[in-house]
Amino acid sequence: MSLLNSNYIILKEHHLLIEHHSGSLDLNSYINFVTRTSNDPLFSTNMNYYIDLSNVDITSSLDDIYKYNHFTDTNFKSERKRKVALVTKTPKQMVFATLFKNSNTQKLKEIEIFSTATAAIDWLNSNLIKIEFLDILIALKNPEQQKIQIKP
Repeated sequence: MSLLNSNYIILKEHHLLIEHHSGSLDLNSYINFVTRTSNDPLFSTNMNYYIDLSNVDITSSLDDIYKYNHFTDTNFKSERKRKVALVTKTPKQMVFATLFKNSNTQKLKEIEIFSTATAAIDWLNSNLIKIEFLDILIALKNPEQQKIQIKP
């Protein structure tokens, strides 16, 4: 059983996939999540990503980062440059995100690391209204208390 709790929402009109994770982040759990997400009919390999890692305990290794990059290189080719915003809170999360960013092998993927949601959404240049975006983040963090549809 996975100790990673992950939720997402795809905003097709904004070309944006927003992910929130909590719990223990390991390679297999995250690959399973990404695989499920990619089966969503709204999913596109050309979307930008907002990935909230601020509530995870990272248990993956540097070797796992390379394995994940190989997985994405093989399965998720993109036709346009994509942005990936990683939001972290702890030094361990920041180190992991930096290692991930520096190991990026896809030329069409630009990765940046942020400590706040608003800085990340500004960098993504989404025309999504910040208040709406923050409401979505709250819903992803507490899906059982929200009325919007969150994909498991």
